[in-house]
Formats: sequence, structure tokens, C-alpha cells
Amino acid sequence: MWRYLRHGFVLIGVNDIDCVEKGVIQELQADIIEKDFRYIPIFGCCMDGGYLLSFAIVNLNKTKEQHNFTALKSFVTEISVKYRQQVFICENSSYTSINSLIDSFFEACLNETGLPHVCRGYYLNPSPMSYSERYMRDMKMNEIFIDI
Repeated sequence: MWRYLRHGFVLIGVNDIDCVEKGVIQELQADIIEKDFRYIPIFGCCMDGGYLLSFAIVNLNKTKEQHNFTALKSFVTEISVKYRQQVFICENSSYTSINSLIDSFFEACLNETGLPHVCRGYYLNPSPMSYSERYMRDMKMNEIFIDI
């Protein structure tokens, strides 16, 4: 994950169940793709069995070349107003700080909603199971998936 996030990234949380029901996630993904950014879906697991969804929007385009970070910040300003979700911008970070930044982000999302949940960790989307799924997620959806 570090090789993608080291160029700078933004975390945007989708922490409201209404966002899921109203298609906000698909709309946010469409906005990310339209602006030619790549993203990593990250799910925070809560102690009560629920989860929080966030996107790490990375400072890379579809061909995995680095964008100007100002373009990413401008895009984030636009989407944070549009979706009214919590946003965290990280221009420079170290390898060891990424996990703690993601943990802090999920805790802040939980505190903002006033929910009495405790985040017990997070997980990434699983890697694609077939070539066609890999093609759709990588080339069509701009998703970055981590092979483990």
C-alpha cells in the first residue's frame, strides 16, 4: 500500500448509512474516475459488527503517474462540500505513520457521528479473482487493489 500512498493521498469517509442507500458511493466513485484519480476502498470494522467505508484517493492518475498535489487538494475541496463527509489530506507521510493515520481517521469519523462504536481495525477490498474482474476494477474503475 505504501508504494501508492507515498505520493500523497486523501481519506474521505462515507460514514452514513443513508449515503449507501442513496447511491452516494457510486456517485463518489464516478467523480474520482472522471477526475482521473485512483483510489483504494478501505473498510473500518467496528466492535458491534458494523463497518465504515472510506476511500484513500491517491495522487496518481489512471496510468499510475503522479498528479500535481494541488489538483488533488482542489478536487477534495470540491467533493468535501458536495458530499459533506469527513476528509483528511496527507501530502507527506512516512511508511510507519500510514496505519496510525488511517486508525485516527476512522476514530474521528466515529466521534463525528456520535456513535458509541470502537474501531477494531480495517481491511482492504480483496484482490480480483479473475482477469475480467481485474480489468474492470483496474482499467474501468481506477481502483488500486493490493495483492497479498
